[in-house]
Amino acid sequence: MFSNRKTFGDVLISRRRLLQTSTATLAVACTSRKQLISEQDPRIPPVPGFGIATFDFKSLDAPLDMNHHVADGYTAEVLIRWGEPLLSNGPSFSWPSMTERNQLQQFGYNNDFLALLEHDGHWLLTVNHESTSAQLMFPGEERYTSTSLDDAPVEMAAHGLSIVEVTQDADGHWTVVKDSRFNRRITLDTPMKISGPVTGYTRVMTPEDPQGQVVRGTVHNCSGGVTPWGTILTCEENILYYFGGEEGDSQEELAYRRYNIGYSKAYRWYEVEKRFDLGHAPKQPNRYGWVVEIDPTDPTSEPIKRTALGRFYHESANPILNKDGRIVIYMGDDGYFEYLYRFVSSQSHVPHQVQSRLEYGDILDDGELSVALFHENGTVEWIPLAFGTLGLTPENGFHCQEDVLIEARRAGDIVGATPMDRCEDVEPNPITNRVYINCTKNPKRGTKEYPTSGPANPRNENQSGHTIELIPPEQDHASMVMIWDILLMGTEPVESQESDADFLSLERVTQASKSTAVVLACPDNAAIDPLGRLWVTTDGSEEVLGIADGVYAVETTGRRRGELRRLFSAPMGAEVTGPCFAPDGRTLFVSVQHPGKYPSGKMTNLWPDFDPRLPARPSVVVIRRLDGGIVGGD
Repeated sequence: MFSNRKTFGDVLISRRRLLQTSTATLAVACTSRKQLISEQDPRIPPVPGFGIATFDFKSLDAPLDMNHHVADGYTAEVLIRWGEPLLSNGPSFSWPSMTERNQLQQFGYNNDFLALLEHDGHWLLTVNHESTSAQLMFPGEERYTSTSLDDAPVEMAAHGLSIVEVTQDADGHWTVVKDSRFNRRITLDTPMKISGPVTGYTRVMTPEDPQGQVVRGTVHNCSGGVTPWGTILTCEENILYYFGGEEGDSQEELAYRRYNIGYSKAYRWYEVEKRFDLGHAPKQPNRYGWVVEIDPTDPTSEPIKRTALGRFYHESANPILNKDGRIVIYMGDDGYFEYLYRFVSSQSHVPHQVQSRLEYGDILDDGELSVALFHENGTVEWIPLAFGTLGLTPENGFHCQEDVLIEARRAGDIVGATPMDRCEDVEPNPITNRVYINCTKNPKRGTKEYPTSGPANPRNENQSGHTIELIPPEQDHASMVMIWDILLMGTEPVESQESDADFLSLERVTQASKSTAVVLACPDNAAIDPLGRLWVTTDGSEEVLGIADGVYAVETTGRRRGELRRLFSAPMGAEVTGPCFAPDGRTLFVSVQHPGKYPSGKMTNLWPDFDPRLPARPSVVVIRRLDGGIVGGD
């Protein structure tokens, strides 16, 4: 199965030698709960006065049943479900007789990214609603997208975002404040500004918006990020599902193909909404696939699509404030053989008096978008995507920087970026300044005409994924060259482990390959807790390993590097997404998405209500320690 085992072993050895000798390696110490441990990774010298607490909970077993589970000493409670009203006088969930009008006033479907912000004593939770699953929403449906036009308005209304105020009582329980003035839905009808270089460009003009300046709505909002000025970056991912009809513009044919526009099993929205009909609005797809900035603290504010960050299947957009004050945003394109991107603002962020938080975000309209090229010597090079350079020229269909941004994927092809195994969440650690990239999986790698394994994607037919660590030199996230290493390799099915044991043994960091260790497959989202520790959620463990997807604590330094502990497991058919910590570290919010999902389309799981009159319902879950302590231990 693996065609380059010997070569990859050599790569690992050369990478470790580079890490041992490079002055660019960041220093991180690993401590126990009470004291610094002395048995740390010899490659990583300690930072004086700094340590990361190890986790103190007993790992949850690997269950797979209809309910969710949490480790001993913890509680996991459902905060809000699909269909619950956001206002005290809102319509109650009525299934299966759902309506567009009601859904627009209710919590949306397939909740994903979560962000908790404090504003003037109010706790505001922002939630992405990535998609809808027709086979779990509508009786008789067997596909991801509904075959009935009657369902289309409900599907559309269930997309977008929810912003809800939440509060915690004296006993630690969290509830939704249903009379809050902050509660609202952001939907496909919400006007959004186009900002940055692409504003007013001909390729984003439509019959409804001939100026190319305003878009109605946002779709397939997957993960996201939080800016230093307290706004939310929500990411438009799989835009291929939303457009249909006859392709009406031969000039866009190349872009359609590169983004899979006109997907054969798309939602039938184009039959009820002309703006999704390619024959009517052929430029409409170019208005989606961006990062959208939202201010949850101002219900009257208009979201903004920040086009300088490029257009692709955005899984995440996680900013970090660089040491020189510039904003650096790491972004993954969640597609097979797609790329890892980075945006570096031209100007530094300087807090000053503004009328709206979104004014700070204007800093995101000017900067450098680059794409990652991983080398076998353990370095990663950031290649700028700049019009007129490296083949991004009229000869290749790029006539200006606007074209480069709209077709960032094709630009990455031309400059020779490294095709990745589905870059999902990319999480910078503000405490250690390391960056973690979850590559969920790529079973196509090394098969038929597809590229084989190589730097940063070391496994052919990669069913289980892996996590990469980036180390910026001298803590400079704008550096053009960084160091990379493998932190985790997901556990392969038993037959793969047996046939490739010699390869897996090369992976010092693959704790999951040991029979006595906690295992995971398909790392997806990630979070850094207030103590600087890494947490990972999964999407695919059930299919690969026969265990539920869950939430894992991950050790990142010392001899424990790569060690896992399972805190939470989802019900059958569900993935876990959007991990988000309260600032005090005593609460972890997670999304449980598409519970009961099965290829047969049969509703085999009724989580979380277990009421035969109700379907399974995606929900937000709140995880706390029973003693009120810090999640994971202090």
